[in-house]
Formats: sequence, structure tokens, C-alpha cells
Amino acid sequence: MSLPAPRHPRGLTVALAVRKDIHRYGLEGMLRSLESITGIFSYPTIAGAAEAAPEVAPDLLLTSAAELEEVADPAVAGRLHDHEVRLIVLIRPDERVTSCWAPHVHGFVDRSALHLSLLREALDDVSAGRFHVSAGLARQLLVPAGPGPSVALTAREVQVLELVAGGLSNKQAARSLGISENGVKRLMGNILAKLNSPNRTLAVVKALEIGLLVK
Repeated sequence: MSLPAPRHPRGLTVALAVRKDIHRYGLEGMLRSLESITGIFSYPTIAGAAEAAPEVAPDLLLTSAAELEEVADPAVAGRLHDHEVRLIVLIRPDERVTSCWAPHVHGFVDRSALHLSLLREALDDVSAGRFHVSAGLARQLLVPAGPGPSVALTAREVQVLELVAGGLSNKQAARSLGISENGVKRLMGNILAKLNSPNRTLAVVKALEIGLLVK
């Protein structure tokens, strides 16, 4: 999902939504060591971060898959989307993101091997409008044999996936293909189902892995 360039060209503002104090403080310390970060806002819940979004206007929200699992209200995800807050999720290979949140995720970071360089790469990619998934995490999340040769995308589905892989949003992809945004969403839904992927980021990774897309 591609979003406009960061609102603060001289630095990023990041909101944290992490319930456990010790984890939140640790992430705050990592973020403070990054020269690109000019503001940090911390909340114990995602709902709290979403409520504050109109006032503090963060560029990014950093949270975990465990935190997302506790919030099933689409309105919370919608509020962040409406204010163009990009979502980065800390996740372990055995965790998944619920359907309520999957369309709103812009990056995944391997929580089991989190270090400063991983976090920096994720922030750089997502703030620039690119999908991000930690390389090690992507390898672990992929089924070893891949979806198999039975996976077949239509020509239009391949076109949509290529545009998404290039960082285009649904609206931009629709404009490029001359179809409606709802049409792109339906095609993307078909792609996710065929590739057995919870979100578009991993759909792109799987498509590259089995040769449906060319790097």
C-alpha cells in the first residue's frame, strides 16, 4: 500500500502502542537512537494511539501482533487509515494478523530477532511508501514447498500484483489499469486467497518465491 511522502521531511514522528511498560520503554530507547526520529508518542493500547492520532499526527505506528489481536474494532483501524498513519507490526513467525488489520499493515518486523538495524530498515521503507518484511521473517513464514504449481493467477490478477509489488495503492493501481478501486480490491482478495496469504506483503513474497513475479 503506497502512501504520500512523510509529512515531516526533516524527520519522522512515531507512535508506540505496547501494553507492557518494559517492552515499550525498550522500543522507545531504540527509537531515540535513530537520527531520523524527531518525535515519539507512547500509549499502552492501540485504541489510545488511534484516538490521539488527529492531534499528534504521527507518521508511523509501531505495535505488535499480540496487541492487534486484542482489538477487533474496524473503526480503530479506520481511524488510523483516515489520518494516513502507517502501521508497522512486530511479529513472530508463529503469529498472524487478523483480517480486521491485515489490509492496514505496511510492514512486518521479526520480533524474535529484533535489533536496531532491522527497525531502522523498516522505518525507512515504510516511511518511503514501500512494503517491508524482515528477510528472515519472510523465509520462516513461507511454506517450504511454496503454494505449488496448482496456483494460477489470471492475467489481470498478475497485473494487479505487479503494481502492488511496485508500491502502488489500490487507487493508483485502479487508475493505471483503468478499472474501479473496488475492482482492484476484489482482484486482490482473489490473489490473497489463491496464495494463502494473510496480506498483500506476503502475497508478493510468495509470488516472487514461486516465480509468478519476476524480481
